[in-house]
Amino acid sequence: MSLIFYDTETTGTETFFDQILQFAAIQTDADLKETDRFEIRCRLLPHVVPSPGAMSVTGVKVSQLIDPSFPSHYEMVRAIREKLLSWCPALFVGWNSIKFDEDLVRQALYKTLHNPYLTNSVSNSRSDAMRIVQACSLHAPDALIFPTDDNGKKVFKLDQIAPANGFKHDLAHDAMGDVEATIFLCRLLIEKAPHIWSSFMRFSTKAAVVGFITDERVFCVSDFYFGKPYSHIVTTIGHNKENNAEWYVYNLSIDPESLLSLSEEQLVERLDQSPKPVRRLKSNTAPMLCPAEDAPQICKGQELGLKELERRAVMLQTDTALRERLVSVFESQKEKYPPSPHIEKQIYDGFFEKADEKLMEAFHDAAWSKRYAIVEKFQDPRLRAIGRQLIHLERPDLLDKAICREYDLAAAKRLLGQGDDISWLTLPKALEQIEGILVESSGAELEPLREHKRFLCERHEQALASATL
Repeated sequence: MSLIFYDTETTGTETFFDQILQFAAIQTDADLKETDRFEIRCRLLPHVVPSPGAMSVTGVKVSQLIDPSFPSHYEMVRAIREKLLSWCPALFVGWNSIKFDEDLVRQALYKTLHNPYLTNSVSNSRSDAMRIVQACSLHAPDALIFPTDDNGKKVFKLDQIAPANGFKHDLAHDAMGDVEATIFLCRLLIEKAPHIWSSFMRFSTKAAVVGFITDERVFCVSDFYFGKPYSHIVTTIGHNKENNAEWYVYNLSIDPESLLSLSEEQLVERLDQSPKPVRRLKSNTAPMLCPAEDAPQICKGQELGLKELERRAVMLQTDTALRERLVSVFESQKEKYPPSPHIEKQIYDGFFEKADEKLMEAFHDAAWSKRYAIVEKFQDPRLRAIGRQLIHLERPDLLDKAICREYDLAAAKRLLGQGDDISWLTLPKALEQIEGILVESSGAELEPLREHKRFLCERHEQALASATL
């Protein structure tokens, strides 16, 4: 199996609504020797507002956003998918990819009528280099140099940690430059902390994680929240019946016997207090796991000794009623979200039927003149909505003028922020943001920002005109 290191540069950080502007990937063998590479950019989608802050950080110019020589978003995604599939099966690795880049890739595939789960299906698996480096900071802190902020807290930003360890990061915030920096750090880990690298390679698959957390009665789980590390000795108490990738673990630093006499109301209150007795563990997101005896020094609960931790775990494993009660109360606390009216947020509203998946393939194989008829055959209303919009974006000449006008009006209202549940960046908000950035900028930074402001102003005028026609 090969490894695919990848990165994206985007219009912003709203993974449901922003878009990929640049994608880069390098394929390697198991020893991280490069075997192939791929890079592509695309034009800005007409209904997406590029964040002034993001454009300032990445250095993307207005001319790149509208460059007619660049492929459209749809054409870019088709090229990305074709290349990645040619490299599969593979382990996909990025920097903070599981919480960011992968969501962008899934959205890009979903919005172009493809199955969104490319990185963890068809025998593929995934990991995250930032999480591997974070685990290294806990289990092998001398293996790498970890820069710190003004408060002495370790910083895990790629553009800081890679140079601190000897990488010449001249292309920070360029997708290919960030991929090369990620591979550089992973090679260092293989050399200086091979046990950390091996552990993450092992737990890159859901099956390996599930096998470990169900076979090991007591184990350590670590994670980072807002840059701060947390480690706990836990035992598995159940899993989510609606999502087989989600498991529940109990924090053994809390004596389970202390919960036995609590009423339902008291138990609800206790599960919401710190330290939290029950936590979620996602088996498909490369969790930081290790045997209890290998737990880092910061790990809560190890001061009790393995004998006491085992006793508590056995008590939980033999008390089925208590485990079921804990899981039931924990699940009852989940926040309920109403269905979203926005197609982007409906991505996880269910898998596509086999018949629709075949129609998706037929859509891409057919001539554009034949695609509208295929779109109307989709059973899933999400796919019909996406397909119609794709045709409007790529070949509006094939649609009735009244339909085009409807889509143009919807795009204008979206850009202007007219409507309910506005979760994306609008033109008025972007113009407000860029004014603030201009006040804080000087020298060579000013002209690209002024150019971006002019671009936003022009789009704002055009959107106002479209919305009032």
